[in-house]
Amino acid sequence: MADKVRVGFIGCGGIANYHFGHFENIETAQITAVCDRVDERVEKASERFGATAYNDFRQMLDKEKLDAVYVCIEPCAHERDGDNVELAIIDKGCHLFIEKPPALTMDYARKVLTGIEKNNLISAVGFQDRYQDIVPRMKAWLSMQEIGFFNGYWVGGMPGVWWWRRRETSGGQAVEQTIHTFDMARVLFGDVVAVHAMGRRGIMTDVENYDTEDASGVTMTFKSGLIGTIYSGCFSRFGGKNGIDVFCRNGRMEYTERRGFRVLEANMTIDAKTGNDFGQEEDDVFIDAVRTGDPSEILAPYADAIKTLEVTLAANRSMDAGGELVQLD
Repeated sequence: MADKVRVGFIGCGGIANYHFGHFENIETAQITAVCDRVDERVEKASERFGATAYNDFRQMLDKEKLDAVYVCIEPCAHERDGDNVELAIIDKGCHLFIEKPPALTMDYARKVLTGIEKNNLISAVGFQDRYQDIVPRMKAWLSMQEIGFFNGYWVGGMPGVWWWRRRETSGGQAVEQTIHTFDMARVLFGDVVAVHAMGRRGIMTDVENYDTEDASGVTMTFKSGLIGTIYSGCFSRFGGKNGIDVFCRNGRMEYTERRGFRVLEANMTIDAKTGNDFGQEEDDVFIDAVRTGDPSEILAPYADAIKTLEVTLAANRSMDAGGELVQLD
């Protein structure tokens, strides 16, 4: 491997720029190639890092010698028009960082996982919330509790990007956005064994080319026996709520997405704020894993991350079937 980890980016939009800011602080890596179908975006990224610009990711993979590739594309583009982006990267022997959601079907996700494992590649998915310094503290408190149930939320307005408003291109809010809340629930409570969900439409009548749920509720049963429901809503003009409220026999915990948590007990209140740059840490850990060949510090490897994807896709299946119970393997 070269002195610095050579990194390519497929996609130079909003989430890519989130990572670009981190790479300006990573001395052990260099972005050497960038790809986007939008000329203005790829040219801007190229100038920022002195990287070679491409409009076709296959040309980039053929011409560049890369150690790792970040996939920062809209959800529908992972396997669009016969282009299997991750499979092409795997064929070149590059390690992968894939932004969430990592796929829109479990069939494709399993193909990617097979390729990663067969080729002994390092992988990570963009669940940056796992890297918050408060997560071990939340898990420690919960481990001492008798938990009754939890409610989770991702309620707010509708993102403005063109692909978000249609289920076929985004996967819907549960898959594309609230997946962060589902993922934190898995981190805190373990694996899900059954899902049933309901969704509603009819609020967002003033949005063109829109066909996804305005609101949904997804109730899950966990392997431990715990139950919890996560609500999604993209209709609010007033404000929202993002996080998880956990109700226990001797107290409760209120986690606010990316900000902190509060524990309430009879004779004690604990307030804790997220204190680290967890997005920076996510990228630092991935690059260090590629550099050293040791992926043990990666908190969201592809194999585990697609278990969260499976929960959200099961929620869509249940909604489409009118709330039918979906069992997970």
